[in-house]
Amino acid sequence: MAGTTARVPAPREPASGPIRVRRTPGPAEAALGGLTLALLLALAWTVVTYPFRGDQAIFSLIGRQVLHGETLYTDLWDVKQPGVFLWYGLADALGLGEVGARLLDVLAAVAFGACVWALLRRRTATRRVRRWLPALATGVLLASAGPGDFGQLEMLCLVPAVGAFALVAADPDRTPGWRRIVGGAVCVGVVGVFKLPLAAVTGLALLVFVVLRLRGRARVLALPVVVGAALVPLLVVLAWLAARGAGGAALRVWLLDAVEMGAAHGSRSLARLLEGLGRYLLWTAPVVLLAARRGVGAFRRRDALDLAMVAFAVLHVLSVAGQFGWWYQWYFLSAPLVVLALRGLDDLAPRLARGPRPGRAIALLAVACLPLLAHAASWTGPAVLDGGGFTAASRARIDERVAGYDTIRAEIAAAGVRPADSLFVLGDPLYHLLAGKPLVVRTNGWDYDLMADRQWREMAGEVATARPSVVLVDDQAADWLAERGPDLRAVLARDYTPVRGAAEGTWYRLR
Repeated sequence: MAGTTARVPAPREPASGPIRVRRTPGPAEAALGGLTLALLLALAWTVVTYPFRGDQAIFSLIGRQVLHGETLYTDLWDVKQPGVFLWYGLADALGLGEVGARLLDVLAAVAFGACVWALLRRRTATRRVRRWLPALATGVLLASAGPGDFGQLEMLCLVPAVGAFALVAADPDRTPGWRRIVGGAVCVGVVGVFKLPLAAVTGLALLVFVVLRLRGRARVLALPVVVGAALVPLLVVLAWLAARGAGGAALRVWLLDAVEMGAAHGSRSLARLLEGLGRYLLWTAPVVLLAARRGVGAFRRRDALDLAMVAFAVLHVLSVAGQFGWWYQWYFLSAPLVVLALRGLDDLAPRLARGPRPGRAIALLAVACLPLLAHAASWTGPAVLDGGGFTAASRARIDERVAGYDTIRAEIAAAGVRPADSLFVLGDPLYHLLAGKPLVVRTNGWDYDLMADRQWREMAGEVATARPSVVLVDDQAADWLAERGPDLRAVLARDYTPVRGAAEGTWYRLR
């Protein structure tokens, strides 16, 4: 009809709806399922029995004190957003202890597998691949990450990141409605409560998917809707901090201190960046190969989910390059790469079954799995030799081997730290945790290698004001103190007396 504009329907993604045939697994498949479950339980138990390292210790200490009434960014300072401290503080408030907190890490890995299954189950045509989605996703995460990686921000944020896409992209036959888009954006905001750069990566990737799936005016509305909904969790947290008098301090830390720390001398290292990326790519080689195979054809197929996952991966690589480049930061790549890899496996499975020479592809994937298996064995094997953590003596052996718990306790005793003493550690916060001493100086000493000169000066002033009874400069922080901390050295020389020097560090006592 003249004068009217035809409505162009929203594009439909290539749909591969699930096969509706129910079949009882055969003996071989049942045996494989039992073996896989046993391996997953073994990996999970090894993670549960591993002790805290420095990062988990500072998360727990700050979280405990925040939930007991102290205020983040005013009474206690760290550059991170509040989510991780609240996570560990909640574990402490529930009386879960280290084992309970580690169990939460494993549950987060299982939840990641569940989110991947929710996202891909209607997009997976091969029955066996569809059935194994959660086990494959969880298993790759458990095997490729080391115990020190679990409980990091990047690992915890995998669940809301993939959950955001599960809300909007689970059904390939339907354009996502606004309620689902808002729900996905709120998940992005939850990521932001833990770490703002990760929220930016997830949010932009979510926008790629939404914009590709919508048409006309809806595309224009997508940006303000996603941004507005993603801000809700952040504004709630900011309101909570503002009610405690720390709203301005929070914004200053998030927007200014983080940038200043990133520009500090020595805070970034190209070698560390490349080493972390290389380790991640090696240990997740089968995932990377399958994801690359699927991602290469994303532009040809114009599949919205694939394009969003490719954007997700590229954005996170750029994000890590602009941060400190720690190895565990790369594990957030597991969100897009695992999704792409499982879709690639779904493509490959039928061809392997009916192809004339499937052995080459299987052999290539098998060889690519060797570094992954070797990496998993490198930290599960010693745990087994230590007794598997099933007894108190076995757990003590693991604690000492992994984090030097007995060595730290011996150092605390040798330095004469008394129950009534207060403590400041420039270095490993495990000394605080194992001594049962709260943080008494606003700026914790664990970020010694990332702090700008201004922050070093502020920390020196805080030590002079708080006057902790005992100060430890551990062996890892000593060179940084010599190079970057003249003000703190002056405070120690004026107010403190060295009482013990050891390989682990130098102890000082207030005069």
